[in-house]
Amino acid sequence: MKRVNDIGGEDWGPVPLTQQETPDWAKLSTALRSVLGERGAGLVSLHETRRAREDLGRERYHALGYFELGMQAMHDVLVEKGVVTAEEVEARIADLRRRQGTG
Repeated sequence: MKRVNDIGGEDWGPVPLTQQETPDWAKLSTALRSVLGERGAGLVSLHETRRAREDLGRERYHALGYFELGMQAMHDVLVEKGVVTAEEVEARIADLRRRQGTG
């Protein structure tokens, strides 16, 4: 059975060649991956996040961008391991949005 990341032989159309500025949150996600990964705290491995990405399902996997996939996978692995709960993450996001006046 093909995994969601196996897109060989499928027609996804042309590849856009335009360069886009990487948003600050995406740059921070790379730093977070380093801090929590094998070279940092060792909480999450590359293999665990790859598996978590593939477990998102076809629709969700293809709806998210590269950095969004990474952060969702990181979240899922940390929740699976009991490092944080989904509720704790949601509460923190809500708090940050309140502070910024965006939600």
